[in-house]
Amino acid sequence: MAKREPHILILGGGPGGYRAAIRAAQLGGRVTLVEKDQLGGTCLNRGCIPTKVLIQAVAFLNDFQKAHSYGIQMSKPDIDIKRMMAHKNSTVKTLVGGLERLFQQYGIDILRGVGRLTSDSEIEVERPGVKKNVIHGDKIILAMGSKPFPLTIPGMDLEGVMGSDQILSMESIPKSLLVVGGGYIGLEFATIYSKLGTKVILIEKLSHILPNEDEEISKLLTDHLTQSGLEVFTDTEIDQIEPSGKDQVKVSLKSSHRISGRFLERIVEKVLVATGRVPLIEESVLKNCGIRYSNKGIEVNDRLETSVPGIYAVGDVVGGLLLAHVAYTEGNVAAENAMGGSASVDYTKIPRCVYTLPEIASVGLIEKEAQNHYGGIEVGRFHFKFNSRALILGDQVGMIKVLADPSSGEILGVHIFGPHATELISEASAVMTLEGTIDDLTSIVHAHPTLSEAIFEATLDVRSQAIHIPPRKKQKGNLS
Repeated sequence: MAKREPHILILGGGPGGYRAAIRAAQLGGRVTLVEKDQLGGTCLNRGCIPTKVLIQAVAFLNDFQKAHSYGIQMSKPDIDIKRMMAHKNSTVKTLVGGLERLFQQYGIDILRGVGRLTSDSEIEVERPGVKKNVIHGDKIILAMGSKPFPLTIPGMDLEGVMGSDQILSMESIPKSLLVVGGGYIGLEFATIYSKLGTKVILIEKLSHILPNEDEEISKLLTDHLTQSGLEVFTDTEIDQIEPSGKDQVKVSLKSSHRISGRFLERIVEKVLVATGRVPLIEESVLKNCGIRYSNKGIEVNDRLETSVPGIYAVGDVVGGLLLAHVAYTEGNVAAENAMGGSASVDYTKIPRCVYTLPEIASVGLIEKEAQNHYGGIEVGRFHFKFNSRALILGDQVGMIKVLADPSSGEILGVHIFGPHATELISEASAVMTLEGTIDDLTSIVHAHPTLSEAIFEATLDVRSQAIHIPPRKKQKGNLS
């Protein structure tokens, strides 16, 4: 008798869920995925992809502004926000359609509706006007994603106060926008609308924007944003939002540092609340199985298995780094384990990317973490203004920073603020994943002229051997 193929049930069709579905199918599993909305989840439909389309659109404005210095004369650009949003929607539709075709080609079944666990091997699917459907499986993978972090302040329900979903549907460019939250979501929208001509005010309640990233890189970005015309307030929170005449709101701010606790007011047309996301934990989905969870996410072991054997969880719903490529990796690992494998995730080598202009990307430890863990560390820095390719592109803002253990030469972290940082970081991630050292990275021949030469030079600078910067006394890592 032929061996029966295992039936894998997946709840959620975002990056973690659909990656798990495809991998399980590749390994010979029968796969059923339950999704209440579109395949691709928040990332594809309301997050990573649509925001990057808009970032690309405003990047063309950067190119326009630089063109005259290259001898190219163009008339003033005409910004058509409705067409821009239509292109964004078309891109999303194309990618969602591609996913649906992939599912057909792999023989993956999709059940549309709201799914709930009814046992450790069953999911109940409910759709309006349709009888509930209960499906049985051998293993279950939970991938319900995340939701915006709720901000409870007076005035949040006023017209003009939006979340990231709503701002992606705007078909007019506001004259002024106050962005609440200095994480990657807030920074990307601040970048988009400031480039479109909106007066942007950015507030962050912690001491620096991108609070989980290297402080030196954060300061460089803050300085660049300020020079570009944004107002940036750290150590600052919203106290309340009130109506202020036609199509405007008054935002009262309070700060523990910059404005010495005094109230500051700003009158703006729109407010974007971008205070991050939290795991989408619904007790009704999990209550029948005894799965352990908290407000930080579903508890999993290093194989991404929950407290209930045979049920796995991946992506934003487990907390940690809420990034699509983390969910991809976890989905792959969970699918392999559900199919009888023994895989795990190394979170220390996962790159983190922010699509501002210029971009930010990092992998490994930030300087404070490295100092705390290793004591004395070595730091190499190389500014893009010394890189020939950056000069050719007219993108000289930013630098690369490499952290290393002086005794072993181990690369502890790499941080990039500059052109195409999100592409460049993969080299550092690859070398670190292979447990490469300073010597390993500097032995790689980098093509010339390329931006990647800046990684090579920053790594050389760890030992004061960089070629294209003046000789100087070797710098120990510190923030002073």
